[in-house]
Amino acid sequence: MLTEVATGPSVVGSAAADAAHVAAAAEEARMLRRDATAMVERMAVQARTAGLEHPVAAAVALAIRVSALSGPETFAERIGLPMARLVEAESGAVRFGELPAAYDRSCAALDLDPLSLADLESQWERAEAAQGCLF
Repeated sequence: MLTEVATGPSVVGSAAADAAHVAAAAEEARMLRRDATAMVERMAVQARTAGLEHPVAAAVALAIRVSALSGPETFAERIGLPMARLVEAESGAVRFGELPAAYDRSCAALDLDPLSLADLESQWERAEAAQGCLF
C-alpha cells in the first residue's frame, strides 16, 4: 500500500503540474521575446517614417542603449564603441547586418529575434527597389 501512495496520482499529478509550469514558462519567454522584437519593429516604423536610411538598425541600436539606461557617451564607453560609430548606428547610417559586433551580446540579452528584424529590413528594401523599377 505504501508503494501505491508513493507512485500514485500525487506523483503523476506533480509531474503533470511541473510539465505545465515548464510549458507556461516557455510560452511566457516566447511572448516576451516577441514583445521585445515587436517594440523594436514599431521603433523601426517610426524611424522609417522619419526618413532614416536603415531604420531597423537604428531602432535596434537605440533600443539596446535605452534598455541599458545609459546616455550615448556612457553606453559607447561601456561597450567599447567609438562615439562616432554609436551615432552612425542610431542615426540609421549603418545597415542592420553591419551593426558593430558590440551590439550582439546586448541583442541576445534583450532576446530580440534577429531573423524577424532582418526580414523586416529585407521587405522594406524590396519594396523600395520595386518602387524604383520601371518595367
